[in-house]
Amino acid sequence: MALKGHYISKIIISHQCLKVSRTDSLLIMETWFWILGWSLSIITMAGNGFIIFLVCSKRQLRTKTNAFVISLAVADFCVGISVVPPMFFCEMATGCNTQLHWISSLRLLLSYVSVMNLCSLVVDRYIAVVKPLKYLTFMTRRRVIEMVSLSWGIPIAFRIFISLNWFILKRPHFWDFLFWATVIFFELLPCFILTMNFVFMLQVVCKHERAARSREKQLRYNHHRISFKAQEKSAVKIMAVVIGLFLLCYGVYIRCSLLYVFRKVLCNDKEYKIPLLVLNSAINPLAYAFFKRDIKKEIKRRLWCTIVKEQNKIEPVDNGNCQPIYIS
Repeated sequence: MALKGHYISKIIISHQCLKVSRTDSLLIMETWFWILGWSLSIITMAGNGFIIFLVCSKRQLRTKTNAFVISLAVADFCVGISVVPPMFFCEMATGCNTQLHWISSLRLLLSYVSVMNLCSLVVDRYIAVVKPLKYLTFMTRRRVIEMVSLSWGIPIAFRIFISLNWFILKRPHFWDFLFWATVIFFELLPCFILTMNFVFMLQVVCKHERAARSREKQLRYNHHRISFKAQEKSAVKIMAVVIGLFLLCYGVYIRCSLLYVFRKVLCNDKEYKIPLLVLNSAINPLAYAFFKRDIKKEIKRRLWCTIVKEQNKIEPVDNGNCQPIYIS
């Protein structure tokens, strides 16, 4: 009996130690989740805020394409400010459940707005690359306003309808329809549109490059060809980075939706899903800064003006030209 009691006490102690170790590991994981989430949120807000300021403060950057860039940057900025911070203050300050309807609804709304704006940007670049002669007549100022408005209006209207059904109508048979509509129109269809547009753009660029190589053998030098090819390649590079990272990060949401559709299993993986969602919004301004030529040129100009001002103790007269005046 004494030996049996000894073994029972050892088993109890081992279970307690295992429970403590699991609790410690969960605390460590939660700590790293908040550190990573806040870091990505700050990077997202700073990067997209800088893109918004840069384009709005420079008249030459206020183009039709950059209107889509600004709209996407605003959506990504809202993602950075409304995903991790509400979860943190809700859980840490008040101890409420971070899966509450208003928190998840806000997160999904802004993520879908970001997706729709990304689709609008890619469609704009697709028309510019695949059908450049029709771009100027098709992509008018009114068309740009309509596309940006729809990119924001459709997700907002859809989430309002879901909220009405949640709080007022309370019709359970609508939930399957709403869930399928969400999966199809805001998850699967955008991925299909982005992928196919990128494939068509890549085909056009490869076709033009093969034609340019054949002309180069005859002419040896063609300045117009080089300029046009550079514009196409710049657009394809931006789309490759943005779409690739979007599919990588957004695939987690699609996986959860498909698991629920086929197995009726809910995902409990916010430690991976939330940082990837914010990471997708943080990468977009970096893609613009490195691959979009007009924004990249303006960033270099501002950096150069700042360096010259610090080194020579000068004051720029005009932000557009960055003409220094030496102080006597």
